[in-house]
Amino acid sequence: MRCFFLAVLALGVLTGCSRGKGPAADAPPTLRVAVVTDLEGYLEPCGCTSNPLGGIDRLAAQVKQLRRDGAQVLLLMAGDTFYDAAPVEAARVDQANRNASTLVDILNRLAVAAVLPGHRDLAQPENVLAALRAKSSFPWLAAEREAGSLLIQVGDARVALVGARRGTSKDAIAREVASKRGEADITIVLVDGTRRDASRAGTVEGVDFVIQGGLDEDTALPPRKAGHGWVLHAGRQGQGLTVVDVKRKNGSEPYVDRSEWSRNERVEQLDRQIRELSEKIDGWERSGDVAAADLDPQRRRLVTLEKQRASLDAAVSPAEGNVFFANWIELVKSGPSDPEIEKLMREHDKAVNEANRSAFADLEPPPLGPDDIAYVGSAACSGCHQAAYSWWKNHAHGVAYLTLQQRHKEYNLDCVGCHVTGYQEPGGSTVTHNLEMALAGVGCESCHGPGAAHAANPEVGVVRDTPESTCVVCHNEEHSDLFDYGEYVKRLVVPGHGLPVSTR
Repeated sequence: MRCFFLAVLALGVLTGCSRGKGPAADAPPTLRVAVVTDLEGYLEPCGCTSNPLGGIDRLAAQVKQLRRDGAQVLLLMAGDTFYDAAPVEAARVDQANRNASTLVDILNRLAVAAVLPGHRDLAQPENVLAALRAKSSFPWLAAEREAGSLLIQVGDARVALVGARRGTSKDAIAREVASKRGEADITIVLVDGTRRDASRAGTVEGVDFVIQGGLDEDTALPPRKAGHGWVLHAGRQGQGLTVVDVKRKNGSEPYVDRSEWSRNERVEQLDRQIRELSEKIDGWERSGDVAAADLDPQRRRLVTLEKQRASLDAAVSPAEGNVFFANWIELVKSGPSDPEIEKLMREHDKAVNEANRSAFADLEPPPLGPDDIAYVGSAACSGCHQAAYSWWKNHAHGVAYLTLQQRHKEYNLDCVGCHVTGYQEPGGSTVTHNLEMALAGVGCESCHGPGAAHAANPEVGVVRDTPESTCVVCHNEEHSDLFDYGEYVKRLVVPGHGLPVSTR
C-alpha cells in the first residue's frame, strides 16, 4: 500500500485556526506535496489588520516542518505567482519586478519542484519573464504552450504533474495525462483558470487531483468532485493552508473524500436547508392557503434532508480503498517564521526603499488647479487647536509614518499612501515628499480636507463630519478588518477634538 500526503498551501502553517481535523495518522505518508495557489507576488501581508494572515517566511517554516524527520516534500505553485496585475502600473514596475526576483530566490531555497505561472505572470514583458525563468532552479509548467507535463520521482512515489493554462481544452490536458500513463502512481493537474477549467481537467481519465489556481477567493474551498478527480483550492495571497492526506490502496480506483472539513461543510449546508424548509412549511400550514397535495412533497423532502443529516452523525467506517482527508488551516501571525527567509525579506524591504527613494526623489504632487486648496500639514493647525494637535501626535494616525520607517517601508508603494496626508493629491504629498512637506502621518487634513485656506482665514470652513467614504479608502477589509465607522469615530471624540477642554 502507498499513501500520499498533499499539503495544498496558501502560505500556511499547521499552527493556526483549522477547519476539520488534521490528516489521519494511522500510517506515515510516503509523499508530501505542498501547493501554493495565487500568491500574487505577496511576500507578506499588510500588517495593519488584527491578525494578518500569510507570509513567505511562514511558508518556509511550514515547509521545514513538513520535511522534518527526512520526509520528502514536493512543493508546487499554481496560478498568479509572481505578479498581481497585468500590465503593472508604470510607477510600480521596478518594485513589482524586485518582488518577483526576491520571490524566486526564496522559492529556490525552498526547493520548489514546479510552478504553473498564472495569466498575469505570463502577460509580463518577455525579457522580464526570461530573466526570472533563468534565475529559477525549478521548471515553469505550460509557460510556452497551453499545456505541459513532467514526471517527478519523490522517494518511491512517481508523480505526474500536468500544467494547464486558462481555457486549455480537455483534449490538450488528456494528451499530457496520457503521455505519463503507466509511469505515474498519482496524477495532479495544476490549473490557472475558472471553476469550469478545473472541472474540465478533473473529468480527464487518469486525473486524481486538480489544483485550482486563478480564483478570486481569499480562503480555501472544500474539496469538490469533478469526474473521477477532486478539485482542491488553497485561497489566495497566502492566507491559509489546505492539507490533504491521500491514501492509495487499489490502483486506479477513484478517491473518496473522508474529510472532516467536507463533512462539517455538508452539516452546515443541511442544517440551513432543514431550518429554512421547516420555517416555510410551518408558514404554509398556518396560512391554510397551500393545498395538502402541494405540501406533501415538501414534507417528504424535509424527511429526506433530515435522514441525510442523521447519516452524517453515524459512526464512520474504517477507510477502505483510495481515500483522502483534507483540512484547511489559517496562517496566523503567531505562527512560526523562518529566520533566514525573514532576514532576506528585510533586506529586500531596504533595497526597495532605497530604490524608490532615489527613483521618486524629484516627484512632485499634482499642481493645484484653480479650485484646489493646498495642504499645509498638521503643525499649521496647532496654533489654534493645540489640545487636538497634542492628542493627535500620540494617536495611531499621528505615528502612522513612523511605523513604516521602523520597517524600512516609508517609500514602499504598497504602504505609503495610507500613512501620509494628501497622497498624490493636488498640493499634497508624494512617495518621498512627506517629511519635507510636514505631511508624514495621517494628519488633520486627511479627515478634514486640505487646510491652506482655513489656516489663512479661520472663517473658511473645513470638513467637520468626516464621511465614512473618506475612512474606508484605507480602513478597508484588507487593511482594517475590525473597522466600524460608528465605533471608530467615537474614539476620535476627545477633549479638544470634539469635546471641550477641561479648565481644571
